[in-house]
Amino acid sequence: MAKFHYRESPTEKQKNTFKKYLSEDEELVLITGLSRAFIRSKFVMYMLFPGMLFLGLGLGLGWVLGLDKMWALGLGTVGMLLSATVKTMHIYHANRYLFTTRRIIIKKGLLSVKLTAALYDKITNLVVDQSFMDRLLLHHGTIVVNTAGVSKGEIVLQFVDYPLELKNLLERLINREREQFGLKGAILTEVEGEILT
Repeated sequence: MAKFHYRESPTEKQKNTFKKYLSEDEELVLITGLSRAFIRSKFVMYMLFPGMLFLGLGLGLGWVLGLDKMWALGLGTVGMLLSATVKTMHIYHANRYLFTTRRIIIKKGLLSVKLTAALYDKITNLVVDQSFMDRLLLHHGTIVVNTAGVSKGEIVLQFVDYPLELKNLLERLINREREQFGLKGAILTEVEGEILT
């Protein structure tokens, strides 16, 4: 039996953190964000820049202060790791995808927040975009949610872990919403980009 990666419900802490983005009649079903592989690749990139800059500053500061070469290298390494960690954590927390009982909400940003939402009954189709390398090695991809009500007509969930599983969960949420409000004839039956196994 295949492992399902989107089994966990939101914790009480997550529910309290994100309840300000919900209306009174909806509940959180799932909170996810950028994939672990994407976050790791960002950390490596941030180790190079600005990390190498902080390494150089640490070595220079050690030289100016007359520190031993190993202490200067340690100071630079700590600066490099700290800068990469802070930037990576910012990327992780600034990109969250909230799935509720009624809609998808994309939250971008920490201090200034941009929200994009789509009600399930406005979703017309889903497209999963996953390259060969994304599918076999990184296990992430992109889900494009086409809607009838958004000005651009689509919402993009980028770099999500196991996008086919997330698409299937999203389909179940859409169908449950439509059945609840008597839209049985409008059930989402065919999804572009689905890979049949």
